[in-house]
Amino acid sequence: MRNTIDRTAIVAAAALVASAPVVAGAQTTTQTAPSSTPDVQPATVSALPDDSETPAPDRYKRFDDLSLKGWAIPYPKVADTILGDKLGVRDALADIGIGISPINTANFQYDFLQNDRGYKGPQLYNGQRITRTNTTVSLTATYDLGQVGVKGGQLATTFSVIDNSFPAVNGPKKVRIGRLHYYQELFGGAVDFKLGYIDNTQEFFGINVGGNLATGNLGPQATIPFQLGLSYGGFAAPGFNLRVKSKNGLYNKIGVQRSLPPGGAAAENAVNPGGFRFSPPGTGVLMIDEVGFNHPSAPGVKSTWIRAGGIYNTTQFARFGRPGETRDNFALFAAADRQLTQVDTTKPFRGLYAGGTINYAPPQQNFYTQYYEGRLYAVGLLASRPFDLASLVSTFNVYSPQGLAARTPPGQGNYHNTFAVTASYALRVSAGIYLQPGLGVTVHPIYTPRFSPALNGYLSIITLF
Repeated sequence: MRNTIDRTAIVAAAALVASAPVVAGAQTTTQTAPSSTPDVQPATVSALPDDSETPAPDRYKRFDDLSLKGWAIPYPKVADTILGDKLGVRDALADIGIGISPINTANFQYDFLQNDRGYKGPQLYNGQRITRTNTTVSLTATYDLGQVGVKGGQLATTFSVIDNSFPAVNGPKKVRIGRLHYYQELFGGAVDFKLGYIDNTQEFFGINVGGNLATGNLGPQATIPFQLGLSYGGFAAPGFNLRVKSKNGLYNKIGVQRSLPPGGAAAENAVNPGGFRFSPPGTGVLMIDEVGFNHPSAPGVKSTWIRAGGIYNTTQFARFGRPGETRDNFALFAAADRQLTQVDTTKPFRGLYAGGTINYAPPQQNFYTQYYEGRLYAVGLLASRPFDLASLVSTFNVYSPQGLAARTPPGQGNYHNTFAVTASYALRVSAGIYLQPGLGVTVHPIYTPRFSPALNGYLSIITLF
């Protein structure tokens, strides 16, 4: 069975549900935030970029109040979309409590070196040939239950069309339900919960650099939580999430969901092609708990986001090298991000940041067993471009020894780990249009056969309407 580090599959998963970024910029003139007061945002997330001619800050508030709720990072603002409130569509829908977020994404990858030592077989990893790792069209719609007297309540659904040029690694091409859930806020926001078909990509971990979906995609390769069966973009699962948070930034978030089956998207699609099946064969119950501290940047205060937790899955995963033997599964995770410098008190999110992530899963039934990530990134390096994001991300993945022994063909060598460094620069071309080019070196792009390092070019394009 072929395998590879599939960073773009996880990026694609995030992009499906995805949102407009809240970091990046690409205007030649100085941009201004949509408020005259100092910007205060959740830790590691910048203020919303906006055009200097944007009218009063409350122009889009009624639309933003209808945006998808409950994520670990802020949902994108309507001011940062191509349509905004043009054509009157959002106005008409908001009058009856409905919000919409149409999003298109496309991601590409190519290995410039082609150091496959004369290999002539089928494609084995992203970039070995020019690869469209993900193209999606998704529409998220929400309904404010305050319209029927349920204050703080929301219904949400996402419909997604998923496509790519290399399904063997990036998952099946599908038209699928992305989410269908009920959200409720209680006690002035101190408690919230979700119930229904949930996509947990942006509910836990903070996997995107800088807490940003469109500009923080390149570099991270943290596949372990999804290898464990956690639901993700385009592949929602029945579940319940509960979050309790305090005013000083401490929080605890727990989730209970029907696991995706071992094998991820391909296995889920085989037993549940439409996404509505409640309990397909070969699935169990996945539980996750994350405890953290998230303090936003403010004038004179640098942001900090620390989180850690664990996943336990009752689904029976096959054990490598032991035919017929299965067992339940678990993983541990920890991550931290800290703002190091603050160069502008009127935009306190601008500055240099550093962060790191560690994941672990037992090697007996998990092919990816250890993951380490270090990241250095900067928001608004140039005063004239305060919303750009530059990042340098290094990752190190360790393969399961038992998994390598089971999956490597007889007489063929393998690598025990893979290491990558990726540099990228995210631009906001205009409201609702984002480009993120990147360049990265991957040592051991696939565990077997033993290819030389890859020099990958990346391009991520996101449009928000």
